[in-house]
Amino acid sequence: MAESILSALKSDAIVGPERHRFKLLSSLGEHPYGSCWKAEDLATSTKTEVTLLFLADVLSRQQSCVDELRKLVILARKCKHPNALDCYGMFSHKGAIFVAFESVDGLTLEKMFEQNQTQKLKPEQKQGLVIQMGKAIDAFHRDTRKSHTSLSPELIFISAGKGVRVMMLGWRHIVDEFLDLIPGEPRYRQYQAPEGFDPLPTNQKSDVYAFAAMIYHLYAGKPPFSLKDDEKSRFQRELKAPAQLDERQWQFLQAALSPDQDSRPASTMLLLKQLYALSPADSETDTDEPAAQDVGDDGKANQTNSESQDDAKKANKGWLANKLPSGLVKAFTRIASLTKGISIKLRMLLLFFAGLLLGILITLAFKPDITPFTNEIERLEEELSSTREALEILQQQQHLPLEVEELFEPELDVDDIINPAQDSYEPVAAQPTDRQTLQHHDSPESLIRFQDFFGESGVAPMMQELPKGEFLMGDLNRIGDDNERPVREIIFDYRFAIGVHEVTFAEYDQFAEATGRDLPDDAGWGRGDRPVINVSWEDARDYARWLRDVTGQPYRLPTEAEWEYAARAGTGSAWWWGNELEPGMAVCDGCGTQWDGQQTAPVGQFPANAWGLKDMHGNVEEWVEDCYSDHYTSAPEDGSAMRMGNCNLRVLRGGSWFDIPRVTRSSSRYRQETQLRQHTFGFRVAVDLHETP
Repeated sequence: MAESILSALKSDAIVGPERHRFKLLSSLGEHPYGSCWKAEDLATSTKTEVTLLFLADVLSRQQSCVDELRKLVILARKCKHPNALDCYGMFSHKGAIFVAFESVDGLTLEKMFEQNQTQKLKPEQKQGLVIQMGKAIDAFHRDTRKSHTSLSPELIFISAGKGVRVMMLGWRHIVDEFLDLIPGEPRYRQYQAPEGFDPLPTNQKSDVYAFAAMIYHLYAGKPPFSLKDDEKSRFQRELKAPAQLDERQWQFLQAALSPDQDSRPASTMLLLKQLYALSPADSETDTDEPAAQDVGDDGKANQTNSESQDDAKKANKGWLANKLPSGLVKAFTRIASLTKGISIKLRMLLLFFAGLLLGILITLAFKPDITPFTNEIERLEEELSSTREALEILQQQQHLPLEVEELFEPELDVDDIINPAQDSYEPVAAQPTDRQTLQHHDSPESLIRFQDFFGESGVAPMMQELPKGEFLMGDLNRIGDDNERPVREIIFDYRFAIGVHEVTFAEYDQFAEATGRDLPDDAGWGRGDRPVINVSWEDARDYARWLRDVTGQPYRLPTEAEWEYAARAGTGSAWWWGNELEPGMAVCDGCGTQWDGQQTAPVGQFPANAWGLKDMHGNVEEWVEDCYSDHYTSAPEDGSAMRMGNCNLRVLRGGSWFDIPRVTRSSSRYRQETQLRQHTFGFRVAVDLHETP
């Protein structure tokens, strides 16, 4: 049972599931939500120290708590900021539930308050601590669009050489019903806004209140409220001004502690600007302030930035700005901030055109003599100013109506703008199409499998509908490459289907013959039901467009997120069958089949995954729609394709008969030029499905 496991925890113990083990090194002490340990991650190739927080027994035994914690961990992993405590995942061991974080020393702001260590800090050290906290909270709001709900000093970790790390788990959602049962004493109610006492959801201004309450505690030497204080005390108590804050600062802090939400600053960053008179450059950067010093276990500061480093940073930031008109630099900075509140789809479109415009201007600015282009620059500046004004209007509309948003949709796909259709493909008229629904034992219950037949003898690939849902995309097992990170949650709220197997020569040859293209070389291995090879991304795109035209159905290439969702089929392992390669499950160079490292196999020779899909691993690398980026930081989270980045390179998924097993993992990804053809390149198609009434 979890109870015996927690009581038996000791140094050198091995914990965690078989796929991911940890070795306990030393106890960091009790935490209000459980027990903290320093540990070594045994699943990494190099020795990596982590911090493990074991959930209190009563919480581990509540399935509702475990389910909610899993959601919070997913949310926390979306926040990427130097001062946000990096969350690696949630694990179980013989009934005990624990969360793995980056390594910290165990010192929290709560412990510093208890031991009066904060009273020894210099004003610039307190300012640095507050700034790092505020930036992390602001990043959480920006990256997740959610409120934290549980900000308190026990979640603020302070480590020598690292500075502040804020734990981004909203524990209130888990422990509110069990406060009287857990052995620890969470303090978030001591700092929460008056609306936090209601069962209704809180918002980001509630977090601003909690942040301000911690600032008050830091400067006043005592918290503004006790754990016994209720909602009424937030309205009735008159707080005294901390001696270390001047009158102007106290006015701003009082406003942040107002029971009236409308009177509070809109964000923690705005409160920081008010308290410390930060410049725009100071407040918009994600790097630490020069005054934001690390605070060691002894309460002393560890200086992390030298003046020479600051000068170098300023020089690096300013070299491009000095080349461009100051109005443009300010305009682009303003647009970047304005678009934060707009839908991802619209934001990407606006930033694409802004980026295109910036590229033109940079080209002009770097000319030895820009005098002939002065009029053009002025005209573009005027257009950019108009765009900025339009964005300001949009920002004022908290809920953009769908019909208004549709006005900004381009008449052409964004892909048509980036990569216009080649002359080798011309649209064709739709042909009579018959969609036949198939009954098949590999097809999941309630999800359809079908095949479209068109014209006299045309045949589309067999398609499998996938369930709506969500999944974690990327290197879940920490054995992948940098381009598989950061892991992020993808939510599919639309219906689509994907090919049961790769497009075959028989299916592709129909298109080549109908459009007068050369047949792709089969390398002497045979055509028919072997996956088509020696096709470029442009060939794959044109086939999908041709299939869309002749059937009248919205066929296309799958997005990268759709492809990985399909490959995983509800799993989180390296391959859909597990974390270890099993012989005879795929074709690669070392997969244990007769085709390994030699040639492709006919499609459908190996077991299907849980959603009835075959050959997702190995055989041929599969083109997907997305432009290539070497990270997922700016990638969409709604299942759509990445339309920015290097669109001359497109993504390939799944690995091939030629690749080593590691390259065939569900999260592995590669890129190639859009015109390149190789005997390892193939693809499968996707199609959008209409919602059923």
